[in-house]
Amino acid sequence: MSRPIALITNDDGIDSAFLHALAAAHSTDFDVYVVAPKKEQSWAGRSFSRHRDVAVEQRNDLPWPAWSVDGTPSDCVNLALGHLLTKPIDICVSGINVGFNVTLPLVMTSGTVAAALEGSLWGCRAVAYSQAVDRQHFEHVKDTNGHVDGEVALARDLAAGHAARVSKSVMDGDPVNGVVHNVNFPSQLTVDTPIEKTVLGQMRLGGLFARKESGYAFAFPTDPRPIGASASTDSDCLKRGLISHTILDYRNLSR
Repeated sequence: MSRPIALITNDDGIDSAFLHALAAAHSTDFDVYVVAPKKEQSWAGRSFSRHRDVAVEQRNDLPWPAWSVDGTPSDCVNLALGHLLTKPIDICVSGINVGFNVTLPLVMTSGTVAAALEGSLWGCRAVAYSQAVDRQHFEHVKDTNGHVDGEVALARDLAAGHAARVSKSVMDGDPVNGVVHNVNFPSQLTVDTPIEKTVLGQMRLGGLFARKESGYAFAFPTDPRPIGASASTDSDCLKRGLISHTILDYRNLSR
Protein backbone atom coordinates (compact mmCIF):
# COMPACT_ATOMS: atom_id res chain seq x y z
CA MET A 1 0.00 0.00 0.00
CA SER A 2 1.42 3.40 -1.00
CA ARG A 3 2.16 5.97 1.67
CA PRO A 4 0.24 9.25 1.80
CA ILE A 5 1.96 12.27 0.28
CA ALA A 6 2.52 15.43 2.31
CA LEU A 7 3.39 18.84 0.90
CA ILE A 8 5.40 20.76 3.51
CA THR A 9 5.60 24.54 3.36
CA ASN A 10 5.87 27.55 5.70
CA ASP A 11 6.26 31.33 5.83
CA ASP A 12 9.62 31.49 7.62
CA GLY A 13 11.58 30.27 4.61
CA ILE A 14 12.91 26.99 3.27
CA ASP A 15 16.04 27.12 5.45
CA SER A 16 14.10 27.25 8.72
CA ALA A 17 15.06 24.48 11.14
CA PHE A 18 11.43 24.44 12.29
CA LEU A 19 10.37 23.42 8.76
CA HIS A 20 13.14 20.82 8.62
CA ALA A 21 12.02 19.31 11.94
CA LEU A 22 8.43 19.18 10.68
CA ALA A 23 9.43 17.49 7.41
CA ALA A 24 11.68 14.99 9.19
CA ALA A 25 8.94 14.01 11.64
CA HIS A 26 6.42 13.53 8.81
CA SER A 27 8.83 11.46 6.70
CA THR A 28 8.28 8.47 9.01
CA ASP A 29 4.73 7.95 7.74
CA PHE A 30 4.46 10.23 4.68
CA ASP A 31 6.27 10.76 1.41
CA VAL A 32 7.41 14.35 1.88
CA TYR A 33 7.78 17.12 -0.68
CA VAL A 34 8.96 20.57 0.37
CA VAL A 35 7.98 23.76 -1.48
CA ALA A 36 8.68 26.84 0.62
CA PRO A 37 9.60 30.52 0.30
CA LYS A 38 13.18 31.46 -0.47
CA LYS A 39 13.09 33.94 2.42
CA GLU A 40 10.82 34.86 5.30
CA GLN A 41 7.29 35.88 4.34
CA SER A 42 5.70 36.43 7.76
CA TRP A 43 2.48 38.44 7.84
CA ALA A 44 2.01 37.84 4.11
CA GLY A 45 -1.51 36.53 4.66
CA ARG A 46 -3.19 35.16 1.54
CA SER A 47 -1.21 37.29 -0.90
CA PHE A 48 0.03 36.24 -4.33
CA SER A 49 2.83 37.72 -6.46
CA ARG A 50 0.58 39.50 -8.93
CA HIS A 51 2.94 42.07 -10.48
CA ARG A 52 6.25 40.23 -10.93
CA ASP A 53 7.67 36.92 -12.11
CA VAL A 54 8.30 34.29 -9.46
CA ALA A 55 11.62 32.43 -9.55
CA VAL A 56 11.68 28.74 -8.56
CA GLU A 57 14.84 26.78 -7.75
CA GLN A 58 15.05 23.06 -7.09
CA ARG A 59 17.07 22.36 -3.95
CA ASN A 60 19.27 19.27 -3.82
CA ASP A 61 20.76 19.86 -0.38
CA LEU A 62 17.74 18.70 1.66
CA PRO A 63 16.73 15.10 2.45
CA TRP A 64 13.45 15.47 0.55
CA PRO A 65 12.49 16.64 -2.94
CA ALA A 66 12.45 20.40 -2.44
CA TRP A 67 11.87 23.67 -4.27
CA SER A 68 12.65 27.22 -3.15
CA VAL A 69 10.16 29.84 -4.36
CA ASP A 70 10.92 33.55 -4.41
CA GLY A 71 7.35 34.39 -3.49
CA THR A 72 4.65 34.14 -0.85
CA PRO A 73 3.46 31.03 1.01
CA SER A 74 0.31 30.97 -1.14
CA ASP A 75 2.50 31.20 -4.26
CA CYS A 76 4.40 28.15 -3.02
CA VAL A 77 1.37 25.93 -2.60
CA ASN A 78 -0.26 27.07 -5.81
CA LEU A 79 2.93 26.45 -7.80
CA ALA A 80 3.48 23.11 -6.10
CA LEU A 81 0.02 21.82 -6.91
CA GLY A 82 -0.29 23.48 -10.31
CA HIS A 83 3.22 22.94 -11.71
CA LEU A 84 5.93 21.35 -9.57
CA LEU A 85 4.54 18.09 -8.21
CA THR A 86 3.60 15.26 -10.55
CA LYS A 87 1.56 13.31 -7.99
CA PRO A 88 -1.59 14.45 -6.17
CA ILE A 89 -0.95 15.17 -2.51
CA ASP A 90 -3.01 13.93 0.42
CA ILE A 91 -2.27 16.68 2.93
CA CYS A 92 -0.83 20.19 2.91
CA VAL A 93 1.20 20.83 6.06
CA SER A 94 2.38 24.35 6.84
CA GLY A 95 4.87 25.33 9.53
CA ILE A 96 6.19 25.08 12.07
CA ASN A 97 5.82 28.84 12.32
CA VAL A 98 8.16 30.61 14.73
CA GLY A 99 5.59 32.30 16.95
CA PHE A 100 1.94 31.60 17.68
CA ASN A 101 -0.96 32.09 15.27
CA VAL A 102 -3.96 32.42 17.57
CA THR A 103 -6.96 34.79 17.53
CA LEU A 104 -8.67 36.23 14.47
CA PRO A 105 -6.24 39.11 13.63
CA LEU A 106 -3.16 36.87 13.63
CA VAL A 107 -4.83 34.01 11.75
CA MET A 108 -6.05 36.38 9.03
CA THR A 109 -2.56 37.85 8.48
CA SER A 110 -0.64 34.58 8.84
CA GLY A 111 1.24 33.28 5.80
CA THR A 112 1.43 29.91 7.55
CA VAL A 113 -2.33 29.57 7.80
CA ALA A 114 -2.85 31.01 4.30
CA ALA A 115 -0.58 28.37 2.78
CA ALA A 116 -2.64 25.62 4.41
CA LEU A 117 -5.83 27.29 3.20
CA GLU A 118 -4.52 27.31 -0.37
CA GLY A 119 -3.99 23.55 -0.09
CA SER A 120 -7.50 23.10 1.24
CA LEU A 121 -8.95 25.06 -1.68
CA TRP A 122 -7.30 22.52 -3.99
CA GLY A 123 -9.19 19.76 -2.22
CA CYS A 124 -6.44 18.61 0.15
CA ARG A 125 -6.47 18.04 3.88
CA ALA A 126 -4.75 21.04 5.43
CA VAL A 127 -2.99 21.74 8.73
CA ALA A 128 -1.10 24.83 9.94
CA TYR A 129 1.37 24.44 12.82
CA SER A 130 2.82 27.25 14.91
CA GLN A 131 4.82 27.40 18.14
CA ALA A 132 5.08 30.10 20.77
CA VAL A 133 8.66 31.14 21.50
CA ASP A 134 9.55 32.89 24.73
CA ARG A 135 10.34 36.57 24.23
CA GLN A 136 13.94 36.20 25.46
CA HIS A 137 14.66 33.63 22.73
CA PHE A 138 12.53 34.97 19.88
CA GLU A 139 14.99 37.28 18.11
CA HIS A 140 17.82 34.72 18.35
CA VAL A 141 15.56 32.04 16.85
CA LYS A 142 14.61 34.36 13.99
CA ASP A 143 18.21 35.47 13.39
CA THR A 144 19.44 31.86 13.17
CA ASN A 145 16.49 30.48 11.13
CA GLY A 146 15.66 28.30 14.10
CA HIS A 147 19.05 26.55 14.08
CA VAL A 148 19.41 26.67 17.84
CA ASP A 149 20.11 24.24 20.64
CA GLY A 150 19.02 23.79 24.23
CA GLU A 151 15.43 24.03 25.43
CA VAL A 152 14.15 25.80 22.31
CA ALA A 153 15.48 23.05 20.04
CA LEU A 154 13.99 20.39 22.31
CA ALA A 155 10.57 22.08 22.25
CA ARG A 156 10.81 22.49 18.46
CA ASP A 157 11.50 18.79 17.93
CA LEU A 158 8.78 17.74 20.37
CA ALA A 159 6.35 20.00 18.50
CA ALA A 160 7.33 18.33 15.22
CA GLY A 161 6.60 14.92 16.72
CA HIS A 162 3.21 16.06 17.98
CA ALA A 163 2.49 17.58 14.57
CA ALA A 164 3.19 14.35 12.73
CA ARG A 165 0.73 12.53 14.99
CA VAL A 166 -1.94 15.20 14.45
CA SER A 167 -1.43 14.99 10.68
CA LYS A 168 -1.91 11.22 10.82
CA SER A 169 -5.17 11.72 12.69
CA VAL A 170 -6.32 14.30 10.12
CA MET A 171 -5.72 11.67 7.44
CA ASP A 172 -8.51 9.59 9.00
CA GLY A 173 -11.06 12.14 7.76
CA ASP A 174 -11.96 13.21 4.25
CA PRO A 175 -10.63 16.54 2.92
CA VAL A 176 -13.10 19.40 3.19
CA ASN A 177 -12.71 22.33 0.81
CA GLY A 178 -12.11 25.47 2.88
CA VAL A 179 -11.30 23.80 6.20
CA VAL A 180 -7.91 24.20 7.93
CA HIS A 181 -6.75 22.62 11.18
CA ASN A 182 -4.84 25.34 13.06
CA VAL A 183 -2.57 23.87 15.74
CA ASN A 184 -0.51 25.98 18.17
CA PHE A 185 2.16 24.62 20.50
CA PRO A 186 3.28 26.29 23.72
CA SER A 187 6.93 27.20 24.18
CA GLN A 188 7.36 24.47 26.80
CA LEU A 189 6.40 20.95 25.70
CA THR A 190 6.62 17.33 26.75
CA VAL A 191 5.63 14.22 24.83
CA ASP A 192 2.52 14.10 27.02
CA THR A 193 1.36 17.72 26.71
CA PRO A 194 -2.40 17.49 26.13
CA ILE A 195 -4.16 18.77 23.02
CA GLU A 196 -7.39 20.69 23.51
CA LYS A 197 -10.06 21.40 20.90
CA THR A 198 -10.49 25.17 20.91
CA VAL A 199 -12.30 28.01 19.16
CA LEU A 200 -10.77 31.05 17.49
CA GLY A 201 -10.19 33.83 19.99
CA GLN A 202 -10.70 37.55 19.43
CA MET A 203 -7.99 40.13 19.93
CA ARG A 204 -7.56 43.87 19.47
CA LEU A 205 -3.97 44.38 18.33
CA GLY A 206 -4.04 48.15 18.07
CA GLY A 207 -1.29 50.04 16.24
CA LEU A 208 1.12 47.95 14.18
CA PHE A 209 3.62 50.68 13.32
CA ALA A 210 6.22 52.70 15.19
CA ARG A 211 7.40 56.18 14.26
CA LYS A 212 10.84 56.35 12.65
CA GLU A 213 12.86 59.25 11.30
CA SER A 214 11.92 58.50 7.72
CA GLY A 215 8.33 57.41 8.41
CA TYR A 216 6.84 54.36 10.10
CA ALA A 217 8.05 50.77 10.52
CA PHE A 218 6.16 47.62 11.45
CA ALA A 219 6.28 46.84 15.16
CA PHE A 220 4.38 44.05 16.90
CA PRO A 221 2.08 45.62 19.50
CA THR A 222 3.29 45.50 23.08
CA ASP A 223 -0.17 45.45 24.62
CA PRO A 224 -2.65 43.39 22.57
CA ARG A 225 -6.05 43.11 24.25
CA PRO A 226 -8.12 39.89 24.23
CA ILE A 227 -11.84 40.38 23.64
CA GLY A 228 -14.24 38.13 25.50
CA ALA A 229 -11.54 35.61 26.42
CA SER A 230 -12.64 32.24 27.75
CA ALA A 231 -11.08 28.88 28.55
CA SER A 232 -12.24 27.51 25.19
CA THR A 233 -10.25 29.94 23.04
CA ASP A 234 -6.98 29.11 21.31
CA SER A 235 -5.13 31.96 23.05
CA ASP A 236 -6.24 30.93 26.53
CA CYS A 237 -5.35 27.30 25.88
CA LEU A 238 -1.84 28.33 24.86
CA LYS A 239 -1.45 30.48 27.97
CA ARG A 240 -2.26 27.42 30.08
CA GLY A 241 0.65 25.57 28.46
CA LEU A 242 -1.49 23.20 26.37
CA ILE A 243 -1.64 22.49 22.63
CA SER A 244 -4.48 24.30 20.90
CA HIS A 245 -6.32 22.66 17.97
CA THR A 246 -8.82 24.93 16.24
CA ILE A 247 -10.74 23.99 13.11
CA LEU A 248 -11.00 27.03 10.85
CA ASP A 249 -14.02 26.62 8.59
CA TYR A 250 -13.86 29.26 5.87
CA ARG A 251 -17.11 27.96 4.38
CA ASN A 252 -18.90 29.90 7.12
CA LEU A 253 -17.85 33.16 5.46
CA SER A 254 -20.56 32.62 2.84
CA ARG A 255 -23.35 32.00 5.35
